[in-house]
Amino acid sequence: MPQQSKKNNAQRVQFWKRHLKEWSKTKLTQNAYCRKYNLRPNRFTYWKTKLKKKNLPVEFVQVAPVQLEVPPMACHSSNILRLNIKSGFQIEIPDGFSQITLERLLQVVT
Repeated sequence: MPQQSKKNNAQRVQFWKRHLKEWSKTKLTQNAYCRKYNLRPNRFTYWKTKLKKKNLPVEFVQVAPVQLEVPPMACHSSNILRLNIKSGFQIEIPDGFSQITLERLLQVVT
């Protein structure tokens, strides 16, 4: 990213942080605050969400391994994807497994 773009982005972040901080001190609704300071409500909401996500604390939770019972027929199916993880675990993903759930699973194990 060019130096000027980084500077402009940093200025935008500071601009919206300042407005969000000032808004939180008022009893105005978002729309009323935006009207008062000539701000676009959709941009206000965008930056409120974006900056809130950046400030969320990160927590790691230790999960105890669980031995799952697998039906005998499931082990013989040729439509199973097996992921072997370095820790020694194996994840078996049957055909038709939800793509969204798989994406979430991969984010956790990688």
